[in-house]
Amino acid sequence: MSDRSRRGTRSGKAKLNLISALAIAALAASATAARAADAGARRASAAPAAARVMSASGFSFDRTVLRADLPVVVDFWAPWCIPCRELEAPLAELAAKFAGRARVVRVNVEWSSRVAQRYDVQALPTILVFKGGVLVSRSTGGASEQDLEELLAAQLVEPPAAARAAAAPAAAPAAAGTVATAGR
Repeated sequence: MSDRSRRGTRSGKAKLNLISALAIAALAASATAARAADAGARRASAAPAAARVMSASGFSFDRTVLRADLPVVVDFWAPWCIPCRELEAPLAELAAKFAGRARVVRVNVEWSSRVAQRYDVQALPTILVFKGGVLVSRSTGGASEQDLEELLAAQLVEPPAAARAAAAPAAAPAAAGTVATAGR
């Protein structure tokens, strides 16, 4: 065999080794990415539904929004709407902040146009707040996280501290009197 053919064989082996090394590296990278995606999916599924933004369609709107036992912030959006996409992060933060006390739901108007028509959604994004299945607040156009919190906080108002304090002492003497009477 001539020198030229040996060199060609060696370079062929070198090319084969290089291609093998690249293929192994690509497989290792994809396996690492798959493990990371699985871990992320497990973390997302472990989070309670109230801690993340939910999606609703025409079929699930009644169950997800109208029959909810918590106040619900509903964002009507479309994939082509840039201000709608800008609301994704503030809505996710709102869902995490009010987890267990409120629900955040997004409705894609391209998939659920009848729901949008039912609530007279004419501009995007439109934010509606429902409490007990009843529409209680409405906002159209872009909104900051603070604006969203204010919309929702109005529906989460607890009784004032003075009213709670007045109710607590009124109940305490009655209970004390009952105990004293039972002891006689």
